[in-house]
Amino acid sequence: MKNIFITIFVVFFIFGNAQANEKHFLPNGFYKFLWTYKHKGKSEYLIADTVKFNEGKLEHLYIPCHKGIKGNYRKNFKYKLSKNGKKFSVSGTVNLWEDLNNAKINIKFDKDKIENFDITKKSVKSSSSYGDYEKEEVQLKIIKVDKFKGNKFICNSEIVKFNSFSPKTAKEMLGGLKKLKKQKVYGDLYIPQTNKKKIPLIITLHPSMGFVPSHHFEYFNNLGIAILDIQTFKSRGIEKQWHYEVSEEAATIDAYAALDKISKDPRIDKKKISVMGFSYGAMAVINTHQSFFIDIIKPKNRFMAHIAYYPLCYLHKNIKTTKAPLYILIGEKDRLTPYEFCEDYVKKIKENSGSAVLKVFPEATHRFDWKELKSPITMKSFSEMKKEFVLSKLDSSYPRYAIGEGVFDTTEPNGWSYFSLKDENYRKNYYSECCDIKSTIKYNDKAATESLNIIKNIFGVK
Repeated sequence: MKNIFITIFVVFFIFGNAQANEKHFLPNGFYKFLWTYKHKGKSEYLIADTVKFNEGKLEHLYIPCHKGIKGNYRKNFKYKLSKNGKKFSVSGTVNLWEDLNNAKINIKFDKDKIENFDITKKSVKSSSSYGDYEKEEVQLKIIKVDKFKGNKFICNSEIVKFNSFSPKTAKEMLGGLKKLKKQKVYGDLYIPQTNKKKIPLIITLHPSMGFVPSHHFEYFNNLGIAILDIQTFKSRGIEKQWHYEVSEEAATIDAYAALDKISKDPRIDKKKISVMGFSYGAMAVINTHQSFFIDIIKPKNRFMAHIAYYPLCYLHKNIKTTKAPLYILIGEKDRLTPYEFCEDYVKKIKENSGSAVLKVFPEATHRFDWKELKSPITMKSFSEMKKEFVLSKLDSSYPRYAIGEGVFDTTEPNGWSYFSLKDENYRKNYYSECCDIKSTIKYNDKAATESLNIIKNIFGVK
């Protein structure tokens, strides 16, 4: 569907407030602009901006990433106060949804309802019908707040395009990338508000559910670190994946293709670019650390560090790696991606003079860094590996990434995506041996905070 562009005009008509000494309807200070979408009596939260108003001038301080009116959906968004301070307007063009027809809305506040209104004591709100759809409207509510915590994040991304490839397995890469069909891929670039001429950057690789939580973008942007969030799935027409339609090998190529592209950006310090992935994306991060893949991809640049949140450290061609460090951040209670495999892997890297750090967080499960998971969630679509199964594989003498060979280990010789190509009965038999068909995930504040501090230290940020 085509993107929808909506022009928003918000006009506040203010008539003599005898009780207020302020010249303007919005006295100097901080405000929350809360946007909601209403349909058939039900309200859906879109986004809450934070703005600063000072002597008739309004500064947009904070726009979080959320569905609805995101910063990067806004074009020529302007705020205007009339000379007499009695008329306030907001205008611009935004993309509210991706599947609705173009529609204009006009929000006007009834002068009779706000004639003696004091915004320092209560909020003001109004709404308008939305498009040609019955009982649909967009509502804006303005709230005066006492202070602002200093979060300077503006969800306003740039599109970065580059060419990659889409191998189904590692075996397809053995003949080099020239034999593979090119794949157009893009990423969203989030640049922090900073005066530095050269900015460090993290390239992010998605988990199988298809996105990285936006609080990571906020956190690192506030530290002065840019984010290039690669859309590995969407670029290939996929929102998310459970059994892998996009291989971790494809994501590995995406990471290095993005690195070579963004290294040319004059704003970015190419010597301070790291790659960070989550779950499936973390498996690709481990690949980016291995010389086997680098020798095939032949990138012009290298990562400063490789950061893997709860990867499955199950398969590797050999232990030859880049000189850059690999950081594995994983939970002790994570049975989807058991830490024992990573202990074994890091041990072998160090034995072969490579650099790797493993941090196992007590009581933490899979996706321990996701703030959205305040309560435990048990999922039947994922499988937790039995400890005895994991230990039996660690005792095995089989090579753990034998490309093209008939070696059965934790999954299959050509990666998890290769295993997913097997028929359903094959996978069921495998799961009956290895796994419990359920998994529990939950946010762990202590583990999340410690992991972020580790990454801060990688970049030398205080």
